Amino acid sequence: MESWTSSELIFKGKIFSVRTGTVRLENGLSAYREVVEHPGGVCVLPWTGRSVILVRQFRIALAEDIIEAPAGKLEGPNDDPQARGRVELEEEVGYRAEHMISAGVIYGTVGFCSEKIHLFVASGLTPVPARPEPEEQLELLEWSIEQVEEELNACRLRDAKTIVLLDRFLRMYRSAAIP
Repeated sequence: MESWTSSELIFKGKIFSVRTGTVRLENGLSAYREVVEHPGGVCVLPWTGRSVILVRQFRIALAEDIIEAPAGKLEGPNDDPQARGRVELEEEVGYRAEHMISAGVIYGTVGFCSEKIHLFVASGLTPVPARPEPEEQLELLEWSIEQVEEELNACRLRDAKTIVLLDRFLRMYRSAAIP
């Protein structure tokens, strides 16, 4: 196990911070590390009973439109992931969920980032007014089970959290684990 022997917070932003420093390795040697500290997030797949709802949005970091499941950042260490997932579902897609089924937790970039993403499948949906953030330009997409399978099999999706969540959703769907 590694432990910091010295570290410095060199950047603190709205979304993440960056810490650099030296760690002591298990074998006693020292090594330099750069870590992106992120509060974590949620990713929610709305299931209507016939189809899933995804969003397409432009991501400046990649300079392209990305298809992904609705997602958001946890607002702090005490922010409940399921509650945050419900908020993101209502804000981004305009649905309230009767059921929020955990599909596990993933780490997107283990080599240098602390972000932990909580995955959920939302079912028993009731429409509510969507309230996206002013800077969120979202296009809603509704995909059947067949289209999800086709897109995954063709390797056309690029967002890792969405790929994992869709794969886990299909497993849950096939085992009748979704109300």
